Amino acid sequence: MEQPVQPVSHAIELAVLDAPVLTRGVLTMFLLHLAEAGAFDPVWSEQIHIDWVRELQRQRPDIPVERLRHRRLEMDRAFPVANVIASRDAQDEVLAHCTTAAERKSAHVLATALSARAAVIVTDAAFCLTEVMSKVWHDTAVLSPDAWCLELLDRHEAAVLEGGRAHRASLTSGDNSTDFWLALLREPHVGLRATADRLATYRAQL
Repeated sequence: MEQPVQPVSHAIELAVLDAPVLTRGVLTMFLLHLAEAGAFDPVWSEQIHIDWVRELQRQRPDIPVERLRHRRLEMDRAFPVANVIASRDAQDEVLAHCTTAAERKSAHVLATALSARAAVIVTDAAFCLTEVMSKVWHDTAVLSPDAWCLELLDRHEAAVLEGGRAHRASLTSGDNSTDFWLALLREPHVGLRATADRLATYRAQL
């Protein structure tokens, strides 16, 4: 018997943007432009802010602290409900299943996702709470930025294209052509190769 086709969900989902994502400037701005266009609603926390600021200070000591502080304030201003305080119950539940120092260090990310009822944690391959998540009730997926953007293209194509156009227009390099922009997204430090390849098929709309 043929299975019925499942309708595509058009609900706006919540996604936690983890610190390793927020340390990558071009990637961060691309994702936030998608969010501004309505593709998803971003979530973070005070601890995630602290983590990405600390990591950027380590990677780029030449960046003035005031510039990082301004960026953080602008993120909270643009998305005033994104900064979520993890509930004590969620923190306790996650920590109860952590068995290593690395898991305990990252526990706040999962606690934030559970408290916000986020659909996705957007992070990198170093995320170490997969085993903990299998023991905690949740509906939260862990995706790379590239995988998340591909899902958004499937679910909210118009918003992703609108956000992409806005991000391309915001480039200050002097070259905001479509080819330059797609090449930038493919750069290893941005990490959106598959997304750029998909976006290239929409060239006429970009």
